[in-house]
Amino acid sequence: MGTRRLAGLVVLAVLLPAGQATAQQDREEIVGTVTGFFAAMKAKDRAGLVRYTDSLTRLTLLRPGPNGSRVLLMTGAQFLAAVTDPSRSALDEKIRNPVVHQDGDLAMVWTPYQVHIDGKLSHCGTDAIQLGRLGGQWKILSVSDTVRESDCGEPWP
Repeated sequence: MGTRRLAGLVVLAVLLPAGQATAQQDREEIVGTVTGFFAAMKAKDRAGLVRYTDSLTRLTLLRPGPNGSRVLLMTGAQFLAAVTDPSRSALDEKIRNPVVHQDGDLAMVWTPYQVHIDGKLSHCGTDAIQLGRLGGQWKILSVSDTVRESDCGEPWP
C-alpha cells in the first residue's frame, strides 16, 4: 500500500471513528422506522404497520378534556384496526426535525408532527416514540403524543 493511500486512510479513521459511523447508521434506521410507520399508516398498509411495530406496542394519547388533558390508551391491535378501517379517511402524519436519543438497543424519537386528513391540516403536536432493536430490527414499542387543533402553523408539504 502506498504511503499516500495509507495516510488518507489514517485521516479518514481519525475524522470518522467507527462508533460515529455506527451511530449515524442507527439514527438513519431509527428515523427510517418511524417514517416507514407513518407511510404505512397513510397507505392503510396493515402488513407495513406490523413490520414496524411489536405485538406489545402501546399508544398513549394525551387529548384535551374538560378538566385538562386526559389519557387515551390503545393497544397496537386497536390502533391497527382504527387506522386501516376502510370506512375512515387515511391519516397522513408528517414529522420534522426528529431528535433521536439512543443507548444500545433502546431509542427515543421526539418530534413535532402535523396530521393531514383528506389533504387538509387536522391537528398537530409532539410525538414521543420509543423503539427497541429486536432481532436486529428497530420496532416501535410505544407512541405517546399531544394534540392541538390550533397554532399548528402553515401546513407542511
